[in-house]
Amino acid sequence: MRIMLAALALISGPLTAAAQQAIPSDGYRICAPEQTMQGRTIVREACGDLVQPDFAEGGFASLAELEAAGEARETFLAEITAYAACVSGFIDAARQPGMPADSLAPDQAACAHSWAEEQATQAVRDYGRACIAYSNRSMTDSSLTPWSGACYPTATGNNG
Repeated sequence: MRIMLAALALISGPLTAAAQQAIPSDGYRICAPEQTMQGRTIVREACGDLVQPDFAEGGFASLAELEAAGEARETFLAEITAYAACVSGFIDAARQPGMPADSLAPDQAACAHSWAEEQATQAVRDYGRACIAYSNRSMTDSSLTPWSGACYPTATGNNG
């Protein structure tokens, strides 16, 4: 009977861990959407929530709109930096002595952190695509002021 209980305990352990994270075929672990939503809900009171700006491709009708969207992107990236720092603080606080060791809150909050980083990546991609589309249109449309700036942020140091 003990052997059967031990075998059951060994089998059920990996099942609960597998339910927490989706593991794609390339081996990179990602959070399941429901766990990400739980993490965002858990940290919302302490860290707020993020609303990604909408950079509709080809949607800029003027250079002023493009520049305003670039400022919105920078503001959003700064918000993500603050959000990620807050979530990291939440995770650290949840792992302090005296806190429940079996709580899923730190893992779920880590999913919210990962989601925020993905939102940053997506905002850079969306703005970059819309910026390039505007730049291309400005070369053929004389009513648009040409754009000569960077559509994507430049990496500095060893960050990429």
